[in-house]
Amino acid sequence: MKKIAYEIEQNNNELYLTKENSKELIFSSFWYMEFGKTCAEIKDAKENKLYTVTKKFQFWKWRMVYLISQNFKDMTLLISQNTRNTIFKIELLSGNYEIKVHYKKKKSIYKNTIKIAEFDESTAENNLIKVLVSEKEELERVFLLYACLLIGVNDFTSKTVLRSQKQLEKNEEPWF
Repeated sequence: MKKIAYEIEQNNNELYLTKENSKELIFSSFWYMEFGKTCAEIKDAKENKLYTVTKKFQFWKWRMVYLISQNFKDMTLLISQNTRNTIFKIELLSGNYEIKVHYKKKKSIYKNTIKIAEFDESTAENNLIKVLVSEKEELERVFLLYACLLIGVNDFTSKTVLRSQKQLEKNEEPWF
């Protein structure tokens, strides 16, 4: 299966998705603080708002939850499945999606247990994140789910909160 390469450029609280070695914008995202909540907006290349995301921490379950709305109606939840916040799941009309945070600054997205995207943040020193996607049709959802995880993150060079890489998920099928 041929994989399509993209790049995400991070500039403080903004993300820009482009085709690899191109400056043509496909999607963008920015996050902000509003009344004590951290929120984000996902937009297409024409600056039309596609999604609004609100990041919340559930103290009683000790996990992160992302409330995703599309045009202030269709609400869905991206929910952490463990207290380490390394596995997230969401159910959408097109299928069940799962995000896993791996060793060496990599993340994978699965649709119905099949890997559809992988992100490599190890090259983030130059503010570029490499992205491989198996299907172009999934690009909007892949960017949305990845942008959720980066809400509140300003800098990739900061040290991880986890004490050990052993707390992260094993990458069973690495693409990079």
